[in-house]
Amino acid sequence: MTKQKNIIIGSATGYSADLISSFVYSLEKTDFDGILTLIIYKEQMPEFVNAFSDIKNFKIEFKVSTIGKFKSKSKYSGIYKFKFIKNILKKIIGLTVNEAVPDSKIKALKITGYPHVSRFFEYKEVVESHPDASHVLLSDVRDVFFQGNPFKDLGKGLFVGMENPDYTIGTEQYNQKWIIDAYGDGFYNSAKDEQVSCSGVTIGDMNSIKVYINKMIEEFCKQPYQKMSERIYDQAMHNKLLITNDLADVTRCQPFESIIVTLGLYPIDQITINDQGLIINRNQKIIPIVHQHDRHPELIQLCDNYIGK
Repeated sequence: MTKQKNIIIGSATGYSADLISSFVYSLEKTDFDGILTLIIYKEQMPEFVNAFSDIKNFKIEFKVSTIGKFKSKSKYSGIYKFKFIKNILKKIIGLTVNEAVPDSKIKALKITGYPHVSRFFEYKEVVESHPDASHVLLSDVRDVFFQGNPFKDLGKGLFVGMENPDYTIGTEQYNQKWIIDAYGDGFYNSAKDEQVSCSGVTIGDMNSIKVYINKMIEEFCKQPYQKMSERIYDQAMHNKLLITNDLADVTRCQPFESIIVTLGLYPIDQITINDQGLIINRNQKIIPIVHQHDRHPELIQLCDNYIGK
């Protein structure tokens, strides 16, 4: 029987290797033995190859990209850090975009969009380059660490991380703003009482992930190019697809009740840690995927202790 291949894809463009060391080395502590694909800039390659050369349990692949270089202020921006040149290039690109042709928008947004959006075009390419993969995790990398293999006993369908249910689209200020800006007051009024889902961690079988990525890109292309190139709309599109039931076979992973815990909207005193220094579910089980731990200094230290940093 052929072994199933699982893939994790994360965009690390503009980050130093140290910023994502918790992500990589916590994964090494699990029994994950698939492929980790990191989307980076060409200028990052020597640093990243050297930093993670000691990883043995799984394979690391690098996908070189230019996403976000027009937005990045990092040392990896190259020519794009010159504001005058950057603005001229953006204007030229904007003038060539055909609003009626999705491929024209995609080509432009890959260069000028924020990484929150343009990473989905890279996700699509990575997924298509691994047609034999069984399951895929699309993940943030700076604020995620693993306490277990995220694919263990994972079934079919799409699994999305939900945020603290005490907050809704209408009461969480950032999501409220994104939804109104992207879809207007009419949709907002129908969605304001819905629980927020975070687009930073999404996992599922290969077909479910493909459908999800394609639908996200469709939503991006429905927006005017000039507007889309200046927004971090992934969260708005992600929640819209869930609220309108546009995705089949979705499991909403509630915090402390599932394989994903999204901690950004939780006070530290509502986060339970066991005797081994691991974050656990309400049923005392260790949670495989921990997201947004960096909102609490105590949890940054917990993660550092866990990986022996």
